[in-house]
Formats: sequence, C-alpha cells, structure tokens
Amino acid sequence: MIFSLADHIEQIKTGTKTQTRRPTDRYKPDKLYAVQPGRGKKGIPDGKILIIGAIEEGRPLPNGFGKILKWQAKAEGGYTPDEFEELYESMYPGWETRYAYIFDYFTTEEIELSETNPNKAFQLYHSRNSQQLRRKTE
Repeated sequence: MIFSLADHIEQIKTGTKTQTRRPTDRYKPDKLYAVQPGRGKKGIPDGKILIIGAIEEGRPLPNGFGKILKWQAKAEGGYTPDEFEELYESMYPGWETRYAYIFDYFTTEEIELSETNPNKAFQLYHSRNSQQLRRKTE
C-alpha cells in the first residue's frame, strides 16, 4: 500500500496513523500489505500493515453530514476533519465512493515470530501497544 506523504510512514510505525482512505476496494481484511514510500518503490523492510477492517463511505453531503469524524481524521495522520477532506479531495478529485481501511502495523520481527512462536509474538505485540498507549496519555 502506497503512503506518499513523508510523515505517514513514521506515524504508521509509531501507531498514530491507523486508518487510510482509498477510492478502491482492492485491499482485504486479514491480509498483510507492504508499506511503500511511493509508487514503484519497494516496501519498507521493517514491517507491514494488517488490514483489520474496511468500511465503504460515500461523499459527504453539502451540509457536512457524512464527513469524517474528529477521531477518524486524527487516525488518518493527525488532521482535523476539514483538513482531511480537503487533502482527500485534492488527491482524488470528484470521488463518489471511498473505502476506509483500519489497520495495525506489525514489525518484521512480530511477523516472523507469529510464524514460529505465536505466544511470543502476541506478548511482543501487546507490550508494544501498551507502550504506545502510555505515550498517548502522558
């Protein structure tokens, strides 16, 4: 999956970007995807994202109904709803349907451990998430 805005990949790694919206339904839940820093570029070597949910969305109405919510805009990379909608429109002008993908980032170590030692991978993953939660509340 391509993330062409420079700070998004770092936000994915730290767990602050956990959603992305795209005009296509090609990404499927329960599948791992490489994180690419641009079209035609190799995925980053230190991890992948796992799509954990996908929701179809229509264009917001002129009165603002259907616009992305505050917490969703924050999960998209720290935007306000208006900032996000403006950015999305600039990237995909005239769109009618988009798909909100909720994902989690897994390091290469976690992926390899899940194949060889699922219990250890589970512990590592939850330890990392606990650290991220503590940082968010400090």
